[in-house]
Amino acid sequence: MIAVLKKKWNNLETLEEKLFWIIQVIFTVVSLAGTLITVVEDVSNLAELVLFIDLVVCVLVGLFVMRTSHYSVGFFLLIFFYTSISTPLLFFLCSGVDSAMPYYMLVGPFLSSFISNRKIRFTSAVLTMLVGVTLYVLAWFFPHLLAPVPSKGIVYLDFAANFVLVGGSIFFICSFAINAYVREKVQRERLVSKLDYLSKHDDLTELYNRRFVIQYLENIVWHSRDRYYMFMFTIDGLKALGDSFGHVVADRIVCNVAHALWETVNEGVGECGARYGEETFLFIMAADSDVDAFMRADAFREKISGFIWNNTPDVRISISGG
Repeated sequence: MIAVLKKKWNNLETLEEKLFWIIQVIFTVVSLAGTLITVVEDVSNLAELVLFIDLVVCVLVGLFVMRTSHYSVGFFLLIFFYTSISTPLLFFLCSGVDSAMPYYMLVGPFLSSFISNRKIRFTSAVLTMLVGVTLYVLAWFFPHLLAPVPSKGIVYLDFAANFVLVGGSIFFICSFAINAYVREKVQRERLVSKLDYLSKHDDLTELYNRRFVIQYLENIVWHSRDRYYMFMFTIDGLKALGDSFGHVVADRIVCNVAHALWETVNEGVGECGARYGEETFLFIMAADSDVDAFMRADAFREKISGFIWNNTPDVRISISGG
């Protein structure tokens, strides 16, 4: 059962969907707790019935959302029933402002803020506030509609118990929303960082790719071209090596050459190594003179020629370029 619930939870895609089910659980717990409190306070059998109906409505709205996936509508239905039917009845049955019902009247506008659909969100918020104002006006002008005020001890017990219920629920919902937002932000930043990395690097060798190196030449090297030299080289006979020894060996050759280039490049002074084509690489080096640049390029060429392949000792590779 727990595994099934965990799977369904992981399949929820948006913050609104997860918040809906969190609030459903909280509503259920609060309805049950509220029923117990009214029983202890001996307020009214009708109040107990209203709280039980709250629980039934929570279940029905949950089933509706499970079948339709209309989370914004589900939010609205839940808030509408709670603030326009349940809360007004309990307000009059529990002595109005001499009970903890004003706490619950704030829940409607608060929950409305989590509805993703803007039109439904504002409609729900305005409706819940209008209902709240109407209840206060009715209690002011028609005080006889309110149930008799219970003893001071019952009033304080009601305020204390419901303060814990409402305050704890709001704290839990806000904590979950903030944590979910932070996790989503971190995941989004990681995804953006990964996409940025993939857009700049070659999949096989993880060197910079052609797109990046062109931008690098335009933005960095061009403005200091007197101190940079470009060595473009190609692996000799790579296609023939692939045909003779297999593409796995050819890919390994490409990766080893790329690794050697990466070890040679000094990014601290603005150098850059890139895979420019299938078998073509580009080494942008910082050098004091043409002679210095030529010597570094030749040293790199000799380094590649000296590679020893343990698994395929017959393989000999070389590079050509300028």
